[in-house]
Amino acid sequence: MSNWPLLSVLIWLPILGGALVLALGNARAGAARWLGFAVAVLTFVFSLGLLSGFDYANPGLQFIESHAWIPSFDIHYNLGADGIAVALLLLNTLITVLTLAGAWGSVNKRVAQYVAAFLILEGLTNGIFAASDAVLFYVFFEAMLIPMFLIIGVWGGPRRIYASLKFFLYTFLGSC
Repeated sequence: MSNWPLLSVLIWLPILGGALVLALGNARAGAARWLGFAVAVLTFVFSLGLLSGFDYANPGLQFIESHAWIPSFDIHYNLGADGIAVALLLLNTLITVLTLAGAWGSVNKRVAQYVAAFLILEGLTNGIFAASDAVLFYVFFEAMLIPMFLIIGVWGGPRRIYASLKFFLYTFLGSC
């Protein structure tokens, strides 16, 4: 299992699952819920492989993946996980399962978009925790803000527009 790209699976499985959920659309809200939940559970099951494959005696990065991404600028698709990253990846995959289960009966408008936004958010957040290249980290972090902004603005509380505008301004100005 050491040659298996487990971190890439934890990143791209929920993103692709989110795209499939979006393709189902709101006309099939029940199918979107079930597909999203199945993808979230499958991602969590894959994340359990981090526990079984992690060498606790080694404090360095493990599950390392490295591929040339933009070679002309020496930018690579580098992934790796240390003990903290493994804990955060497990927590993120578990929380996504719990979030989708908890929203099962309470989210009734734009269900497919809600489920897809959370799956894409999960994949991008996993990318943040696993990235070991600064540019890759930055891309995952900035991309993660988009589904977060949508979740706040569409499914937030009574002052969701105010909150999403404030979220946008703080993250935009903080990224400059």
